[in-house]
Amino acid sequence: MEVLLLTAPLKERIWGGDYFKKLGRTDHELIGEMWSTSAHPEGESTIINGKLKGMSLSKVYKSYPQLFNNPKLKEFPVLVKLIDAKDALSVQVHPDDDYALKYENQYGKTEGWLILNRTPGANIVVGHKATNEQDLRNYIKEDNYDELLQKVSVNPGEFYPIYAGTIHAIGAGVTILEIQQSSDVTYRFYDYHRKDAQGKKRELHVEKAISVSKYGLTEVDDTNHFVLPSHQIWENKYFSVSMLKVLNEEIFKNPENYSIITVVEGEFELSGYKLVLGDSFILTKKANQIKIKGDGILVRTDVKS
Repeated sequence: MEVLLLTAPLKERIWGGDYFKKLGRTDHELIGEMWSTSAHPEGESTIINGKLKGMSLSKVYKSYPQLFNNPKLKEFPVLVKLIDAKDALSVQVHPDDDYALKYENQYGKTEGWLILNRTPGANIVVGHKATNEQDLRNYIKEDNYDELLQKVSVNPGEFYPIYAGTIHAIGAGVTILEIQQSSDVTYRFYDYHRKDAQGKKRELHVEKAISVSKYGLTEVDDTNHFVLPSHQIWENKYFSVSMLKVLNEEIFKNPENYSIITVVEGEFELSGYKLVLGDSFILTKKANQIKIKGDGILVRTDVKS
């Protein structure tokens, strides 16, 4: 039980396309997300190797806490996704833990985006230009979202931290690896006045969004992490994210708690299993001298207990 290899549930989204079909993951259209590592009840990974084969990640986490360094949190705290947006996602904001626990009875959400691909000219929304709540309300009243929202053109290899309270959105034509707290608390702030097939607009949560939004322009960094040697990309109070450039093989030793390893480029082999873009596995606390063979790029998420 040193390593847990995982299934990756797929999620249909109205803004999804045929990206995952082209990867050979599905025959269905409109798949927008692949939950590469998930113990969330809306889409759980199961173990595909070893003695725990067939068990859900949430059950393993609760039944074998020693594999996760006997964590304090009762629920597996991280969710890793591949997201491909054929159309733009709604503009959203997530609350922090204090607000979400008080009003939603679950944890909030801080997340980070690694840009994997994009169509030319594609962008994301990260932050806004309002200086205070009244200023934000004025932009909303005037329907002046073009001026309000901070849009950033993106390129593969860039990484964007999205802290709780940051207004954000993935634009059309962008593919990302998202590493987030395992929470589903999302307040939809703006949806471009889009309507569904029945002519109805999707529900917005404007007042809640305003109540949790932070102010001040969000700093952005256009570093291309894909061209750099192995290094740490980001650290927050929940987890740290590192990029590993692998040539031929990589050997993993005892993690401090446990780590999630995700393929973002290339092809690998681990314990007889082939791993490609979007596949993840967990290095448990028991892991020692684990060898993975292949060439490409891995993202390592070290979870803090």
